[in-house]
Amino acid sequence: MLHESLSLYTTSEAFTLEPVFASPSAPRHSLVFPRHVSNDAAIRIDSPPLPTLQQEERQTVFGVVGLVRLNAGNHLILITNRQKVARLLNNDLYKLTGHVVIPIAKSALSLTAVQQRDDQLYLQMLDSILSSGFWYFSYQSDITKNVQSLATAAPSSKSIWENADERFFWNKNLQAPLIALAKSNPDTDISAFILPLMTGFMEFKDLPYNGKRVSFGLISRRSKFRAGTRYNTRGVDADGNVGNYVETEQVIVVSGEGGVQKVASYVQTRGSIPLFWGQLINVKYQPKMVIEDGSVSFQAYKKHFATQIAHYGPQIAVNLINKKGYEAQLSDTWSRLNAQLNDPNVRYIHFDFHHECKNMRWDKISKLVGEMEGDLILQGYCTADASSSDSATGAMNLRAVKTQSSVVRTNCMDCLDRTNVVQSVLGRRVLPMQLQEFCGGSGVIEPEFEAGFKNLWADHADAISLIYSGTGALKTDFTRTGKRSPQGVLNDGVNSVVRYVKNNFFDGFRQDSFDLFLGNYTVNQLSSSPFDRDQKPVHFFIIPAVLALSFFMALLTLLMFHREFLIYFIG
Repeated sequence: MLHESLSLYTTSEAFTLEPVFASPSAPRHSLVFPRHVSNDAAIRIDSPPLPTLQQEERQTVFGVVGLVRLNAGNHLILITNRQKVARLLNNDLYKLTGHVVIPIAKSALSLTAVQQRDDQLYLQMLDSILSSGFWYFSYQSDITKNVQSLATAAPSSKSIWENADERFFWNKNLQAPLIALAKSNPDTDISAFILPLMTGFMEFKDLPYNGKRVSFGLISRRSKFRAGTRYNTRGVDADGNVGNYVETEQVIVVSGEGGVQKVASYVQTRGSIPLFWGQLINVKYQPKMVIEDGSVSFQAYKKHFATQIAHYGPQIAVNLINKKGYEAQLSDTWSRLNAQLNDPNVRYIHFDFHHECKNMRWDKISKLVGEMEGDLILQGYCTADASSSDSATGAMNLRAVKTQSSVVRTNCMDCLDRTNVVQSVLGRRVLPMQLQEFCGGSGVIEPEFEAGFKNLWADHADAISLIYSGTGALKTDFTRTGKRSPQGVLNDGVNSVVRYVKNNFFDGFRQDSFDLFLGNYTVNQLSSSPFDRDQKPVHFFIIPAVLALSFFMALLTLLMFHREFLIYFIG
């Protein structure tokens, strides 16, 4: 287990983090960050903490996000507030709701005015990332792994951070100084300070089925590889990582006999089309598309599916983009690459969502599900039994009963709106099977459960969309109600306009923020300011944004009563 709360002591000489324990006899190591030397090597362990600490300024914090080096030296990022979002298998799951970034050095007087300005911008970037509302953590369990991965893993004495899934351990780079300290001092409890953060979505609801209360939830884990914003992280990189890659897990927990909890899990993934492609922002609603020749993309494409198969088994790759028009070239290239790969573990299905579901006939998605039905039956879902292993801590052993043998990998252009709809339909398909297995009954979902299911999937869609595109998802009226509505179409039009403005004029800052947080960009005191390169006046961005917004709002006003045109326009 990790330290759930820490006392932060501040003196003129050092910042000290001391674990807060219910028992004063518990073994304690504290972390000391000297303020006269701001480098990783200066961090030291005190055991026990100095008694003088009780006389110093004290603040309670709830975890260490990590350290980031700016022009003024190392800055300590701490969690100052948290919200409990769920209790899963006796483990509390939290959302980060407050943070602070503290400069370790006493002052920044030695910095130039430009460096001080740059550090303020870096701090704004970190604040914007950490204030998103979509950061999650647990002191007791590894939330970077799905139920099946946890239930089938060999017993391990390693700490949570050592076992964490690298793809979803977002603050590992920020934790690097503490990880190095833990490795060089294996006999201490430094690993208990290292708290993995995951971004995505996590929410659970207690819902009724067949006379029982069922804990139903969604956990989405967004990959840190090729992370960023909509137009800045399209396609694949040389290592096979794709933009907007998300693992989504639908979880059901039911209390059984003898304190055993029964768990069902169904996993899906999404990710950008695994080719080298992008869209050049040029103020057009549909930016110019650039696609590398398929032969250039093949090795990265191959690596992507090799990684997918290693994690999840055989792939059902569902491509939802258009077969004609603007998106057709992407579809054609993907089809050729898949034929070249010729891997029996990758089944490629192209379902032109807009064509098949035109005129708001979204019930036609059943055609896609029917095409996959044989594979979905073979795929199954994971179930596991969780039983208490420690009466004092409430820790539970997780034992797999059956496993999911493959995964559906869904994409559209953004891996947002069309993808959300299809994933929710697949989740709804498996739901009655999971409920019947644990609770009996006919499999008919009660209205309260149905509403909870739909709203949770729609909230999840909004969260994933906000992180990637800056707006809520489109088409969530279908996810929430099961049907498309003219009002929902109009709302999508407004969201499309906001998306257009944000993605064209403001996503550079958000992308830079991701890169700073992940360590893809490091601050170098000896380099010139990155903010002085090709810097344009504010009106360069504001005037086109205002004009674009005005134009699209006027257009939407004219078209709001012409439903079919509007549906086509926003896709």
